[in-house]
Amino acid sequence: MTAPTAPTATPSYRTARAAGALPLLGHAPALVRNPLPFLRSLAEQGDLVELRLGPQRAMMVCSPELFHQVLTDTRHFDKGGPLFDKLRPFLGDGLGSTPHDVHRRQRRQLQPAFRPDAFTRYLAVMREEILAASAGWRDGAVIEVERHAYPLIARIITRTMFSADGSSAAVADIADAYPDFHQGIGRQMRSPFRLLDLLPTRANRRFRRACRIVGQVVDGAIADRRRGEDTGSERDLLTLMVAEGLTDREMHDQVVTMLTGGIGTSASALGWALHFLSRDEVLADAVAQEARTVLPPDTALPPDTGLPPGTALPPGDGSRAGAEAGPLPPLTLADVTRLDLARRVVAETLRFYPSAWFYSRTVTAPVELAGRHLRPGTPVLLSPYLVHHRPDLYPEPELFDVDRWLPERHALLPRQAYVPFGTGSRKCIGDVYALTEITLAVAVIASRWRLEPPPGPVPRHLVEPRPWTVIHPAPLRLRLHRRA
Repeated sequence: MTAPTAPTATPSYRTARAAGALPLLGHAPALVRNPLPFLRSLAEQGDLVELRLGPQRAMMVCSPELFHQVLTDTRHFDKGGPLFDKLRPFLGDGLGSTPHDVHRRQRRQLQPAFRPDAFTRYLAVMREEILAASAGWRDGAVIEVERHAYPLIARIITRTMFSADGSSAAVADIADAYPDFHQGIGRQMRSPFRLLDLLPTRANRRFRRACRIVGQVVDGAIADRRRGEDTGSERDLLTLMVAEGLTDREMHDQVVTMLTGGIGTSASALGWALHFLSRDEVLADAVAQEARTVLPPDTALPPDTGLPPGTALPPGDGSRAGAEAGPLPPLTLADVTRLDLARRVVAETLRFYPSAWFYSRTVTAPVELAGRHLRPGTPVLLSPYLVHHRPDLYPEPELFDVDRWLPERHALLPRQAYVPFGTGSRKCIGDVYALTEITLAVAVIASRWRLEPPPGPVPRHLVEPRPWTVIHPAPLRLRLHRRA
């Protein structure tokens, strides 16, 4: 006779109302002015914490188990809420903003562009652009890291989506316009009043110009592909979408979504990774040695740039002039997979400052969450940053420790405790792509250059995180030293 099975215990969750609400404004000022400390404080108050954002009430998820429930229960939670409502005018009906039933169809259409067999061409572009971006650097120069990271990632993503040549005007235009485009979206998301977004301020004018440029480049590339131009190129994202029968508007929304979701996130992650390496010379040396051991020699060896130490170096097309000429030995996904230490640097960077650090869902049908009955329309807020900084999950969470990702330590983490790309059916479609480009960039740059904070009054450990659409490392200036 089979013994009866003990009933599964229902988890016990703590619920609370967040402290510190201001009259009329609620917790909105804390989220806008000082969001990271505010988010860290919420986990101490409960697993599900009620906030007030002006007159509206929202539920903040602080438990990894509840985080997983919200992102995997598509019957009761879907894209929506205050943040996505503000993104919709820019992303349209792209993969990042559509409801679940539409998203599922779109994801099936786009998935082939992110399969491992597509990475052969992607890796060649990634390596070429990483080498070109750093070829113009000079020993002793000081660079502003994000001014180099943004164009680098923009060029990689634009080239892999459009199959464009590196000298293409479209690639250069996207790389030039994207910082204003991304920052403008961030301002609009955080703006409390729509009127402020319409004023003819310098920042708003730059944003509108960037929107026009991005739209023209994307629509021009779609028109070229419709006419059959560049059809001899590799099967890129545009070619795939044409074959799937997407309309011009659908293609436009998907490409803009990929640009918006892929450039700023990877550029900020790369900037933070280089910042953390600049603070730990032993770790940086180990990453450099690993890269020289694993990657083809022409990829990991230092460039021969003999100019004397110079002034601060601006990014731009001029930095491509010194890129290595001639064919390079093959680079495979297996090579990048063997960059274990560089991969752990990136993993810890995305724990410390996850690019997608704050987003929302909306309740679509009556549901119980942590014992609270939520009505349709209730906003539910989620923050990977909050989960990644819980001390019960990550001891000393403010310590950058790549050894957290050694197999024996990683295995002790709950499955839901690490969510830099989300989870469930809406997990970022480009997660492997992003991890590959950031890991390769970190390894190649570290193998060729040692970076350190420039001398000055600001202590080396104080780089201000600026939470916007992503958490920017701003300002981040590093001095270059060419490795022998």
